[in-house]
Amino acid sequence: MIYLVSIAAAFLCIYLVKLVLRRDPEPLNGHYAVPGRFYTLKKLLFLCLYHCRLLRARSHATSSADQERRKMGLGSLKVDIPKEKIVGGGLAKSSRSSDEEMESVQELIKDPNAIDSVYFMGFTQTDETFVIVRVCRKQNGLCEMWVLLRVDGIGCFQHPVHPETNYSLDNTNTWSGGGLKLECLEPYRRWRIFFNGLLRKGPYRDKWTEEEGELLHVKMAFIWTSFSTVFNFDTDIHPSAIAESIAKEKWSSKFFTDLQKYNDHQTHYEQWGQFVGEIEIEGYERKELLLRGLRDHSYGVRNWADMYRYVLILAHFENGLSVNLLALSISATTTNMKIGFVMFPDGRKAGIDWSDITLADMADDKVIGDLYRVSFTAANQLFNLQVSIDKSASAVMYGGLKWESQIHECVATYRLDLTVRGWGIIEFHYRNESGRQAPDTVAAERPQEPKVPNWSRLVLPLSDEACQCTALVGGKGAQLAQLTEMCKHFGMQFTVPAGLCIPTTALEHHMKMNSHLQQAVEEISDVACTRKTGNLCELCVRCVELFRQTRLTPEIESAIHDQLTELNLLGTGDRLAVRSSAIGEDTEDSSAAGQLSTELGLKDFEQVCDAVRKCWASLYSFQAVQYRRQRGQPVPSNMGVVIQQMVEAQTAGVLFTCDPVTGHLGRMVINANYGLGESVVHGNVEPDTITLSCNLKGQCHILKKEVGTKQMFVRQADEGGVMVEYTLVSDASKCCLAENMILRLGQVAFQVQKMYRTPRDIEWAIKGARIYLLQARPITTFDTVSEFELMHEFDSALATDYEWMTTSNIGEMMPGAVTPLTMSIFVRAIEYALQELSMKAGGISCFSPYNHKYLGICCSHLFMNLMSMNANMEQNNLITSKKTNDFELLGRVLNELSLHDIVLIYGKSPLWKRVVNAITFLRYLQTAGSQANILMKKLTTYQIQPASNAQEYYHNIDVQLCDYFQAWATSVAKSSSSGMWNALLVSVLSGGITEWTSELLADVAILYSTCSDIVSADIPVCVEAIAEAIRAQRKSTEFLKLDSEAAISWLLSQESGETGEKFQNFLQKHGFRCLREAELHEKSWRNDPKKLLPAIQATLQSSKPAVKKAVWCPEEAIGSLKSKVTWIGKIMLRLLLPKARKAVADRELMKAEAIKMNDIFKTAYWKLANLMVLEGYLPDEDLLFFFTHSEIGQVFQQRSATMITRAQLRRKLLRKQLDLRFKEMNISKPQPIEQGQSEATRGKITLKGMTVSQGFVKGTARVVKSILEAACIHEGDILITTSTDIGWSPYFPLLKGMVTEIGGLLSHGAVVAREYGMPCIVSCRNATSLLASGNTVILNGTKGTVQKIDEN
Repeated sequence: MIYLVSIAAAFLCIYLVKLVLRRDPEPLNGHYAVPGRFYTLKKLLFLCLYHCRLLRARSHATSSADQERRKMGLGSLKVDIPKEKIVGGGLAKSSRSSDEEMESVQELIKDPNAIDSVYFMGFTQTDETFVIVRVCRKQNGLCEMWVLLRVDGIGCFQHPVHPETNYSLDNTNTWSGGGLKLECLEPYRRWRIFFNGLLRKGPYRDKWTEEEGELLHVKMAFIWTSFSTVFNFDTDIHPSAIAESIAKEKWSSKFFTDLQKYNDHQTHYEQWGQFVGEIEIEGYERKELLLRGLRDHSYGVRNWADMYRYVLILAHFENGLSVNLLALSISATTTNMKIGFVMFPDGRKAGIDWSDITLADMADDKVIGDLYRVSFTAANQLFNLQVSIDKSASAVMYGGLKWESQIHECVATYRLDLTVRGWGIIEFHYRNESGRQAPDTVAAERPQEPKVPNWSRLVLPLSDEACQCTALVGGKGAQLAQLTEMCKHFGMQFTVPAGLCIPTTALEHHMKMNSHLQQAVEEISDVACTRKTGNLCELCVRCVELFRQTRLTPEIESAIHDQLTELNLLGTGDRLAVRSSAIGEDTEDSSAAGQLSTELGLKDFEQVCDAVRKCWASLYSFQAVQYRRQRGQPVPSNMGVVIQQMVEAQTAGVLFTCDPVTGHLGRMVINANYGLGESVVHGNVEPDTITLSCNLKGQCHILKKEVGTKQMFVRQADEGGVMVEYTLVSDASKCCLAENMILRLGQVAFQVQKMYRTPRDIEWAIKGARIYLLQARPITTFDTVSEFELMHEFDSALATDYEWMTTSNIGEMMPGAVTPLTMSIFVRAIEYALQELSMKAGGISCFSPYNHKYLGICCSHLFMNLMSMNANMEQNNLITSKKTNDFELLGRVLNELSLHDIVLIYGKSPLWKRVVNAITFLRYLQTAGSQANILMKKLTTYQIQPASNAQEYYHNIDVQLCDYFQAWATSVAKSSSSGMWNALLVSVLSGGITEWTSELLADVAILYSTCSDIVSADIPVCVEAIAEAIRAQRKSTEFLKLDSEAAISWLLSQESGETGEKFQNFLQKHGFRCLREAELHEKSWRNDPKKLLPAIQATLQSSKPAVKKAVWCPEEAIGSLKSKVTWIGKIMLRLLLPKARKAVADRELMKAEAIKMNDIFKTAYWKLANLMVLEGYLPDEDLLFFFTHSEIGQVFQQRSATMITRAQLRRKLLRKQLDLRFKEMNISKPQPIEQGQSEATRGKITLKGMTVSQGFVKGTARVVKSILEAACIHEGDILITTSTDIGWSPYFPLLKGMVTEIGGLLSHGAVVAREYGMPCIVSCRNATSLLASGNTVILNGTKGTVQKIDEN
């Protein structure tokens, strides 16, 4: 033993001596480190240190409750998310703890190289279209901005400043610049990309030049939705890759200091997703696009001078795989780093642990080749990649203020393992030694609003800096003060009439000194917010009159008089204008144009004081109050007032610095008339319209002059005020503006727009040779969302075009379009439940909380992803079967989608893993029973915790959402358990036969024909009992004549006797249910009993006697089977059948319990809506359901009128979305069927479906596509419909039979039809299109057919 140890020690000594004596190899090409003497030891040491840091980071992870919320995709609590202190990340440590903080606009670190960058790139897979955009916020109001575009059949486009990328930020608190705006709608889920501006068409430039080239107006808007999880380079890089890159370097204290500094100051994460949007290019047809691509967010410090080189490969493949591979050389730290990741279609992410990519071989001489091949490994798989570069779509961009960085953004196509096609980019970065070749970029000066001062002055001259504060003097006043300051910088190219502002403090003082005004405003607020009843219009008229009659306080009058005297505006014969300047008016959120008072041509001080009172009074006119209320703004508001010297204009009007209709930034539009601008502003005449072209340097040219009729004009009246005069025919026939004045106006407007950095609507006047600016409000119309965007804003993203999406099953549970609130709560709860189920069954290995893997959304309609649903079948689990799964979901086997197809996308598990998955799945299903008991016990006393105000109540709902998600997870688990029993039963009955015949299905229907304690089947029984009680009281005729209000009032009164008692018992037992019961917008029967009346009245009119259904015990049912079953099979059926029947009842019971939880939250949201209306956040309760859950939290925080408007547009659009129809089966993204595409056929026709309840009937078909049409159902009809849910249950006693287009053995319609012994077939495709109401049909429930016959 000692001998062996001695030998080992000797070899170790020899090895160490050899290491010490061996020289380190030279870096590749003099820059890229390679493994040296102690490479292996250093790598092992660093791996140990890295894992220790990782363990320490995990020990400080969030609480289990927070982890549960993140797993469900709920993120942090939506109210009062704290602003985190900026901390470093990197090397296994995350820099932020919440999703919201990671995705928000970051506070820039105090470093000249601080950045906050967002990048998107997306490609179509059918043509050569791509979009690449980036905004990198930097210090001093600057950003790096990229806009690269290629549209197939049109050409390549880039921003006119490129290859320069430095530009002024539009707003320091957003990612916006150069017409590009990037906005996070929901963390890790959805972003909005919007661009409106000029792009240069033609080949991409690699050198800067002053020549503008061909500029076209381009407007594009996309919603980007993630289909992958997040890869955070702080925490998710493969340890081996980072250890290998660091072990290659020469270690020193300086090296580790630089390494720590670099990693602490840079956070970088990426996600892959889908773009849906539209693009409009000047001179071309509008295009709707679907792209797939990557989103990148980086923040911290990035010094381009430190970056020597990198090559970045970003590729997405047709099988749903996404790849990021980076070879990076940073001079001070890691000179030869190879890192990256792979995103798999099933939601897994894996860091790349090895690659043969080398910077030395990848265009190190700056000569980029056409073809490259690289290999890498991730998740124990080897990937071979071929990169083909499209040289015609390769742009050069320069980064850094001194152009320290040169980036070649090359579009590429890919081949993975020579077979799988891919699309993306390959990015080559070089340190730029030649320096900046363009003029220096300096951020355009922008008016900086001062903070609201602490003093309470009653007047301010426009020249006072405090007057530029919007919160103090209102939008109009602040803009005039800013324009006053601007004209000093522009060499007095224009003038702002002298004047003053009466700040909001004056109105506050005035109301404080006149309590009757406060009381009047409070009363208006109470009635507007429905806290009290009253006539709002009359209250507003009364309040306006009170303001007008209440004299200004002496302090205010004195302050106005003194300031006017100081400005020399009194006693000089100059007329004055008094204009309202409300808080929130003339902003990017709202304009309130024409609602508030403006008084012109005032001659003396008394008229001025009277005009001030009129301005304040107009704040509470009915129109102004309604405007604020409809936009969720507080009814009590504040206002500044502007008093200005009035310009006796010869010509006046408005100028739009971009086309107000299209948003074209290269066009200015002037509307002009003689006299004052009132005739133009109020649209009283047809003015002259002049269109200018304006290039990037502000050089203007007249494109078109359209002379208006100008029949009249407005001028100052001699006695005060203004008057209208008719224009001389000779003057009206010519343009009222000379060409030199038109061009001067264009120059001034260009300077004003450049200063504000946003397009402006400018009011102007001309007297002599002088231009006066009277207002410069932002144009808010061209950034409004289109109907297309609203239609698709919540569409789920698909990683591949090979996904199969179906309306079956989910379409039965939730037919039609759903509201945004339901999408953000119910749909995500079901998605979470299905992901948990699949994890237990072995279909996926991790949660994807931000992605829809199992449920899909298109135009607010719901779909089920069959590729994902079948991922946990026999290829990954021994006890599951695609065939059985297809039957349960679709009512048939989908042979077109094979297991081979699924394996190609999602892979296959080895045998041992399938065994483990089966055991894990069975254990999970076993716990479903105990979880169900816990849920039922919890629901006996469960409620949302009460609160004293709306925001607190929203917080309580948010906190308890985990219970809602868990309820649906329990219901889905129990449903899966029921499906397992059904699968066993059918397997025994079929005896291993692969083809499931209609006879076999008919036998299955016999076995399930008697299932006791079916909750949903009790509903029609109770409705019949209520109708029978009405008949017994001989009230039938009288009840049928009552309107809905009177009928419900009678049923809930003591006069109704036994009928009322049965009705109230029904509400207590089943009142939490209704049609489309999972839709949070739909009130339950308990909260809206009127919904039950049509069913009660239809049953009351029916003379059909109650049918006694035959009850089959297990022995009888097995004895009546037509299928050949062996004696062993019969023994097994006797054991299985009672459990399978009970499983059906349990499934219905647990669905009812989940719906009960849903109704608790539904009721809570309606209560929240009521509180928000009372507190003035919403104009009406119904609107709440057109926000997502997280957006409601934003309403509390931001109180944005834009959000209210967007919700109102969604509500309006829902009616159109409800009318959309989709195919049952869709490959890739579902597309609506054009209305009238299919019609009922003439002559005989036979349709095939799936038998779920036996019988043979002949009758009249009644095609009912919506429950809203159910009133047309007659006694004895055979119902033909898309699907049924619990809301249809009261109509079942009227029917002879039923046919549905979607459904399965255990669907709602099938279960209730069997309980009624009514023939029923499901999964009968196109039945509602090929059959029509009034057709005579034969329904054969045994053979699974419905036949249209010719009665003649």
